[in-house]
Amino acid sequence: MCIRVIFGNPEEDSAFQQTKLYVPSKWDPDYGDMPSWALEHLERFINHLEQRFHKRRASPNLFPFQQRLLKTLKNHPTLLFPESDKGLGPCAVTYDQYVEDALIHLQGEEIYRQLTKEEALSRMATIYDTINSWIEKHHKNVGKQTTQYIRHHMANNSEHSFGQIYIMYKIHKGKKNNRWPTRPVCSDVSSLQHGLGKYITEMLLPIAQCQQSYFRDSYALKTLLDEITVAPGSYLFTSDATSMYTNIRTKPAIAHISTYLRDEASQTFTHYDPEALIEAIHVVFENNIIAFGDTYWQQISDTGMGISPAPPWVTVFYGLYECSLLARWRDRIGFYRRFIDNVFGIWLSHPCRDTNKQLWHEFQADMQNWHGLEWTCEPLSTSVNFMDLTISIEGERLSTTLYEKPQNLYLYLPPHSSHPRGIAAGLIIGQVLRIRRLCSKQEDANEHIKQFFRRLCKRGHEPSALIPIFSRAEDNARAFLRRNTLVEYNKQNKSKVGEPQKLFLHLQYHPEDPTAHEIQEL
Repeated sequence: MCIRVIFGNPEEDSAFQQTKLYVPSKWDPDYGDMPSWALEHLERFINHLEQRFHKRRASPNLFPFQQRLLKTLKNHPTLLFPESDKGLGPCAVTYDQYVEDALIHLQGEEIYRQLTKEEALSRMATIYDTINSWIEKHHKNVGKQTTQYIRHHMANNSEHSFGQIYIMYKIHKGKKNNRWPTRPVCSDVSSLQHGLGKYITEMLLPIAQCQQSYFRDSYALKTLLDEITVAPGSYLFTSDATSMYTNIRTKPAIAHISTYLRDEASQTFTHYDPEALIEAIHVVFENNIIAFGDTYWQQISDTGMGISPAPPWVTVFYGLYECSLLARWRDRIGFYRRFIDNVFGIWLSHPCRDTNKQLWHEFQADMQNWHGLEWTCEPLSTSVNFMDLTISIEGERLSTTLYEKPQNLYLYLPPHSSHPRGIAAGLIIGQVLRIRRLCSKQEDANEHIKQFFRRLCKRGHEPSALIPIFSRAEDNARAFLRRNTLVEYNKQNKSKVGEPQKLFLHLQYHPEDPTAHEIQEL
């Protein structure tokens, strides 16, 4: 509150350049600099707050058998519980199996090379010096705030400076050769390069968002689809890149993106320094050193999924090829959008069936002609599943409804979970709005909302408690959909200069503590 009082000029706030590359300040103002009215308000608020908070013991929200089961699983000597891919929930696997599955990726000699601990430490010392040299060379161009951010993360990660690799199980893909397929993820949060990687992300993101095939999310795609008039004889198609991150070769990717950043992109975008960004890209993408248990590995090729700049990096990389690909196939491609490694498009059929079949095969082959990337296209159809949508051709229009994977466990919070009551309401209001926005037909939305209601009941929620919340959720969805555009909605809800500034009191939730409403009344 003291900091907000001293720096509470909304005009200065609005003029401040927004960036995620900043280090939170630990500075506290001197009480002598505070106006007396602010100190009086603060003291009165704290006194009232202390009177309402008392140490109290809450009843456990787990039954004894549940507590025993969780303790048994937590202390099990051989079981691990990694996340499954696509948000399908936790799964159980033995420690030996997990290690074996991870080593399948790490022992691929074309992608990773094992290092001794001494070699790994020596490489990290070199990387440390390289990043410091980059800062000394480019600090004037990238700015004081960015260099402080990078140095801050280097200092925080200096003791354990390696990235970490873990795997996620692709339960939705099913077993292959009696083994569950896995996705390797290289987390760079603990690495020396993390801060520099965040800088690359912030520089590449605006460029990625301007690629021809880019769309932000399902809502943005739905808006685009609603505007399309489908030509007679058209079909829909989807395509999925096979292990896109690990199939993007490092050297050609750096070469193509560097040329693009120096030449074409620099004519359009002015927010980055080309040489600083290109040198940072070399440091991060050529020096991905990761730890797995007590072993160390260097990624010698491909892109590490999980490092900060990977999503905009792959978006830009294949986007460079899509410019020429879509130009060559403009007579056959009526619509085309890509979300990282997933493509949705409309195929304009040739009148001759045999010719159409040949052209479709040629287009699929043409998608593969970019430095080893492999794409798997589903057969042409009038209805496809793409992301969380089922998209269908109905006459001259496209119709959408919600798509959910069959393996989804729907692990919604049960009513006895120790969370504020507003969490359940927020979940319901958000999900109902999502369903109403993504479904073209009211009857489809109604059925999905009924399914959602039934699943919450199966998780232990009482129908009598849910019905008023669902009613509020429907009112909220109707109010949202009455607005013409999402842009208008954002403008109406955007904080304006001169409006009262809010203060947030962050407390760990306890079911016996005063409610948020009671605290707001103080």
